Amino acid sequence: MLQRAKQPQQPFVLFQRTGGAIWSVRFSAGGKQIRKSLETENYDEAHHRAYQIWSEANYRVKNGFTAVVRPFADVAEEFIKLVIAESERNDRSEYHPRDWPPVIRRYLIGFFGNKPIDTIREPDIGRYMEWRRNYWVSGPGKDIEFIRYERGGKILRRSARHEVPTISRQRGELTIVRALFQQAVKWGYCGKLDIPDLKVRKRVDNSRPSFTPEEFELLVSTSLQRIYPDHSGQGQLIRGKDGRVWRQFRQNMHVISDRLKLHAHIEIASGTGMRPTELKNLNWGHVVGFRSTRQNKLEDQDVRFQVQGKGKHGALVPHLTVIPWLHALWDAFEREVEREPRDDDPVFADRHGNRIQSFKKGFSELLKVCNLQTDFRGVARTTYSLRHYYISEMIARGVDVYDIARNTRTSIAMIDKHYGQVSTERRKDQLRPDHKEW
Repeated sequence: MLQRAKQPQQPFVLFQRTGGAIWSVRFSAGGKQIRKSLETENYDEAHHRAYQIWSEANYRVKNGFTAVVRPFADVAEEFIKLVIAESERNDRSEYHPRDWPPVIRRYLIGFFGNKPIDTIREPDIGRYMEWRRNYWVSGPGKDIEFIRYERGGKILRRSARHEVPTISRQRGELTIVRALFQQAVKWGYCGKLDIPDLKVRKRVDNSRPSFTPEEFELLVSTSLQRIYPDHSGQGQLIRGKDGRVWRQFRQNMHVISDRLKLHAHIEIASGTGMRPTELKNLNWGHVVGFRSTRQNKLEDQDVRFQVQGKGKHGALVPHLTVIPWLHALWDAFEREVEREPRDDDPVFADRHGNRIQSFKKGFSELLKVCNLQTDFRGVARTTYSLRHYYISEMIARGVDVYDIARNTRTSIAMIDKHYGQVSTERRKDQLRPDHKEW
């Protein structure tokens, strides 16, 4: 039972729990009942602390705040726990528990700290956005050399990039900010807060870095030349950094395997328009029809991809040119893992059967060999450029933009915005209709 102290008329109640000597206070403010330990056994001290707590709570309510102070850092950690729980029951994307907590802890908690969340206003968000842009350039991150992170139970590190985040990155992080404050509103920790949109100057050219057909042919032919050992009898001439020169007649089999998988990635990405994340998440069970028809003649094999990634999913119809490279990946898996791939095995697997996380390094090296690191504007190419090449080629060949949008899981507006500048030279036949009757 609770033991109440005999006390004069006052706006709060002091009490002790049965068997306890510590005083607590109970009162109502802002339509909610508040209970709080006063952490003292002395009645007079407890009364003094209770009056302070009651006065502060009522002051906050009268000025439009919540009765109880909720430090931003505590709310942020509670939100992280919610994100993890929702992902475990498939109520949100599986990448949120991986990608969101580091952003929340490094940037949001790093900026707002223990500031009461209900005192944060739109101007504070604006100041946060500017602070975040400069974090790695002139802010707290300018002296950080490495970023440590956990993957597969191991603590890894990567070099920090001291640069302003891309517009896409900034917009993605604002999605996290909005989600956190919206949840805080649902919990009753603060009032509704309008997160401002990211305003950027209009770019002259929004087209994505792709390849011309000639550049893509050079990329593919160079990639193939790098896969197979030299059979000319002359070997490949190698020049060492120390000045030594020798001929290499055989390639390391691990290198050959890695380059074959990179080439298969290029062929499948450019033949489907899949995003890098979608390709990474691809399992053999998502390649519908391949297992049952792979022994048939090539012309009788017609597969579909069940695609998932970037919070999107859907069915995809690939070019038939990707099928031989599915065979190459299947054979490589059998050779290296010594068993047939199961439906839950990744299509792009390393020699141990584990999912390959990225082809970024190998693709960058290949681009460097081909001197194709940037497009004609100087914009850097990435593995994403293979998706851009697919879409650009489909447009240039006159495929209906609605069908392209459906097959690549994007919108017509996005295609028009970023891919509408397909070279007029590629469309010259369509731009020169028969005009004999003119």
